[in-house]
Amino acid sequence: MKLTNILFIGVLAICLSLSLISCKNEPVNESLTEAQLRIMEQLQVQGILDQDSTIIRRILASELIVNAPSNTVVDLNMAMDALKQGYINYASYEQNIDEIKIVENIGIVMGLEIVIPTGLTGNAGNTEKRRFTDIWMYKNGQWQMIARQATNISIERLRENKVTKVNTQSESYSMILSEM
Repeated sequence: MKLTNILFIGVLAICLSLSLISCKNEPVNESLTEAQLRIMEQLQVQGILDQDSTIIRRILASELIVNAPSNTVVDLNMAMDALKQGYINYASYEQNIDEIKIVENIGIVMGLEIVIPTGLTGNAGNTEKRRFTDIWMYKNGQWQMIARQATNISIERLRENKVTKVNTQSESYSMILSEM
């Protein structure tokens, strides 16, 4: 009986060790990873500016979820459809990264972006400033975006040759929506 228990514990320990090894996240070099994430962010910006759905699709994970500036939650298919139909279209897209944090195989990028929507995109012709958080996962040897959140913090409207700045906090946001 003791031999059976020892054998069982030994087999259990081996199985547990193997499962931990197989489930271990892919190792990442933090300084190299930060540079890679900056490149991925640049690819995202350039892909959107160029309306290049091939680049955008390659950097987005199939399980992507986005809390969009339009206050809607969208998945990968909805985001790709919006890009292809011209609802994600900018004359200008500037991104300023404030912080990159790496936790195992997850990269978190936070910052400010300034966009000028065009075409079918809401607020076309106006300047939008927004805070963003992009979450990337390193899997299968590459970084893929798994989540994104972007919130407008101000919209500068061009009216009769003058710029009106509107903060999108509380009551101001209701005012913007009523003007649309």
